[in-house]
Amino acid sequence: MTIIIALLVFLVVILFHEFGHFAAAKRVGIRVLEFSVGMGPALLQKQKGETTYSLRAFPLGGYCAMEGEDEESDDEASFMHAKPWQRFVTILAGPMMNFIIAYLCFMLFLGFQGIPVPVVESFPQSSPAREAGLLAGDRITAINGETVQGSEQLQALVQKYGQKNKPLQVTVLRDNTSQTFGVRPNHEQGKALIGISMARKTDFLAAVGAAWSMLWDTFFSLFGILQKLITGTLSINALSGPIGVVSMIGKAAQQGWMNVLFFTGYISLNLGFFNILPIPALDGFTLWLVVLEKLRGKPLSQKVESRIKIAGFALLMGLILFVSFKDVLRLI
Repeated sequence: MTIIIALLVFLVVILFHEFGHFAAAKRVGIRVLEFSVGMGPALLQKQKGETTYSLRAFPLGGYCAMEGEDEESDDEASFMHAKPWQRFVTILAGPMMNFIIAYLCFMLFLGFQGIPVPVVESFPQSSPAREAGLLAGDRITAINGETVQGSEQLQALVQKYGQKNKPLQVTVLRDNTSQTFGVRPNHEQGKALIGISMARKTDFLAAVGAAWSMLWDTFFSLFGILQKLITGTLSINALSGPIGVVSMIGKAAQQGWMNVLFFTGYISLNLGFFNILPIPALDGFTLWLVVLEKLRGKPLSQKVESRIKIAGFALLMGLILFVSFKDVLRLI
């Protein structure tokens, strides 16, 4: 069952990514040769205009094949002959679609599950807050004297003051009485944690804005992870490959479909994020080539571009194999 759910998640996030390319290419006049749902042998195909629409055997996402995207072409409607802005928009549309899907998943998740509020619902096994004297039902009203009005502000204040190796002064409202406790947070991967699970309040209107905040918070946290990888403060062993992601999807499914929905959004956001980075063989590399072309006044030669993409693809596959091997070791 885990494999089936994982395939569905990958199908959704990759297919919508490719649909973003497809829709933008059609809109700016780039010829699309094929739009495929799935990979492998074709089960069904239908020609409509210049484009073949395919359903293929293996539900591993899909693809959008554009004329002149990876090879020379004399077609004036090909990708390589399109204006720089047309190519930029077409490539950027893939990651942007991933961000839209992530936002919708987060919004539905928060709408049905409820938005976190700064009220203690429960404690994990190791909880500095519980050890300091907080109880379930306490409403956190201030951290170090700064007023807490929402869950996001609570988390931000914990990170702001929790890095100073001093107890946080956590003020709570309990039975209409204000009390303050000294809580010394734990630290995991550079984040300060006071060890509470917050209560949730169902509010579909508020979920619209909360999902936007969740999207941006997660997006910038990925930049933080990338920075730590580059500086060496986070080991590459902490990364998960496809096998690790499938395992996490299985664990999310055990906790209910709402968690699968959230995880789908998270994976979609990750896919969009890494496809705007200048990594050869991914969309971001092509985006930056278009920018470079605009600055230089001429494109990079097709031969050089192909060699960089091949080398980048080889390195990317090597990284995926490495982290997948680590995933297997963790599961054994």
